[in-house]
This record gives sequence, C-alpha cells and structure tokens, in this order.
Amino acid sequence: MVHYDIRVIEVGYTDSFPADFTFDGYYMAGETMFSPFCMTLIQGGGKNILVDCGIDLSNPDKQEIYKAAGAENGHTPGEALAAVGLAPEDIDAVIITHLHWDHVGGAACYPGAVFYLQKEELDRWTEVAQDHNFRTLSLLSMDYGDLATLKELEDQGRLVLLDGEKDDLFPGISIRVSLFAHSFAQQMVLVENDPGIYIIAGDVCNRPENLIGTDEFAFFLPNPKFAVGGAYNAIKDYKRIMGWMEGDIGKVVMTHDGTRRSRYPGTEVRPGLAVYDICT
Repeated sequence: MVHYDIRVIEVGYTDSFPADFTFDGYYMAGETMFSPFCMTLIQGGGKNILVDCGIDLSNPDKQEIYKAAGAENGHTPGEALAAVGLAPEDIDAVIITHLHWDHVGGAACYPGAVFYLQKEELDRWTEVAQDHNFRTLSLLSMDYGDLATLKELEDQGRLVLLDGEKDDLFPGISIRVSLFAHSFAQQMVLVENDPGIYIIAGDVCNRPENLIGTDEFAFFLPNPKFAVGGAYNAIKDYKRIMGWMEGDIGKVVMTHDGTRRSRYPGTEVRPGLAVYDICT
C-alpha cells in the first residue's frame, strides 16, 4: 500500500460567512462564521496531487470575485505551494471536485499538471452558461471564464473527463461522485492510507455538524446555499461518507471547515495562508 501524506493548504478566508448558508437556519441561526478557502495536497508514490487548485488572484477578474464574496487575505497558488516547499510546476495532477470559482479558479497556474473532472459536471455547467434562465444557479458561485481555461486544457490533452466513479485513479486513490446535491457531479476523493480511509469531500459538506448534527438537532444538516440539487441527495451522500469513515469525522476533509484550526495540527504562515496536517 502506498502511504500518502495529506495536507490542507488554506489560501484565504471570509470571517463573515452566513451560518444559515451551511445549516439552513437550524444551527447558529442569524450568525456568521469563519469559512476558509483551500486546496488539499496528497503526496506519495512519487506524485504531487492536488484536490482543487486554489484561486489565481493575479487575475483581476478573480480578484473582483474574491472581493465580492467578502473574502480577504487571499494567496495565489504559487504563494500557497511555497508554504510546503513546492511550486505549481511540481504538481503532477489536479482533481477538481466541482466547478465553483474557488475550486477551479487556479487551473491556469499549473503548466505540467493533468486535470481530472467529471464529464457531467462540465456538460451541465456548460449548458447553464448558455441559458440565462439558469442564472440563479451560478450567482456568486461561478466564473464562466474557467470554462474557457478548461477548454484550453482539453486542447492541450491535459483534461481527463471521467464518467462516474472510478477505483484506483492512482494507487489507493479512488473517485466517488455526488450527483445533483451541492453541484451537478461533484467528485469526492477516497484515499486508502496506512491509518485507514480518508475522504476529501469538497463542498458536499462544509463542517462536521452537517454530518453529525448538534445536541439540539441530532441528525444530518445539509448545506443548502449554492446547491443545484436538494437535501435528499445531500443526505444520501452524508450516509455514504459516514459509512466509509465508520463515523470517524476526523478523516473527512471539507473545504470550508472553519473548525479545522482546532482539530488538526497546523501552522499559520501568514494571515489567510495556513497548512494543516491531516495525515503525515
């Protein structure tokens, strides 16, 4: 079995994210919370693999989107990777969970990487981009310029479109798919590692409370904001995640998890840039 080091690199944050977006008013109603943006680095077997790819904040369009989201202290992929001794040129593969701007917005920064994305995800967002009637699905969540970047990667032979779930995309690293919940076909990355199975869940869930509930609400609490699907599909995915992890929430990596700083060892390099060790 290949051993993989798994680290989360936080590349920026908003500290005014409405909790109602994550818990639908059931928990922390009317409050705001810290919500980081991040990418996850998997290293092992001679590979440097990213799950999601940060945000190209050298691009003025990305800067505007970042500001519109109420975010601050953002860092480019190059700045973020330097915190772990790497450069964008060192990345071999990028697995994109879904096509929201904060997950795919750094795709142009990796000159040698091969990208992996669900075909259904690309097809449906391409459809939405061409029909103004679906505009509410993409407000504050999409930068359609990213579709042009993906087309360039495809023309270069560096975009692999997957059709559903795939075992061993890399040794011990498999793809599971969340359909029509937070996004159309969001990839989750299952890592079989020495200490057990880890799941990099993207935005399928935002924080532990989505999966384990609270004292008052002892059930799944789906995150509704920006979702293209419904709570039913989200809860089905939550059940799968908790089954794979056998209830161990510590092995679930969530992009916008504001509780990560209190649950994992980590280092804040500078405001907005921090590295957390999930499995090393």
